[in-house]
Amino acid sequence: MPARNDHIAKARHNEQFFSSFDIDTTPFLDWVVNGVFYSATHYLDSYFANKGKHPSDHKTRNDLIWAESNLGRSFFHLYRPLKDDSEEGCYNMRTFTPDEIRRDIMPLLDNIKTHLKRYVPEI
Repeated sequence: MPARNDHIAKARHNEQFFSSFDIDTTPFLDWVVNGVFYSATHYLDSYFANKGKHPSDHKTRNDLIWAESNLGRSFFHLYRPLKDDSEEGCYNMRTFTPDEIRRDIMPLLDNIKTHLKRYVPEI
């Protein structure tokens, strides 16, 4: 099982990936959205790894979010839209705009990181 620091390293790796795109010109905005979502997922998994929990799928991760008093509803409302956007881009071929990514998607990742830093300061 990956350790806390492994998840943080992977989250940062994903951030480097999506940050390498100029979102005003890239045709790969769906991959930017996926990178943002999987960064959030690995930051979240670093939190769970601290507790000896290692979700192996999205449903298990969602259930763990709801079960954690430090996360719960308020955190789920940050995380769920990223998951939904990622799935919409992958499976329903939804297109995203640079403004939408700046205004709606990136702030969710920032808020997730801010929330989780209380429990995993290395984030």
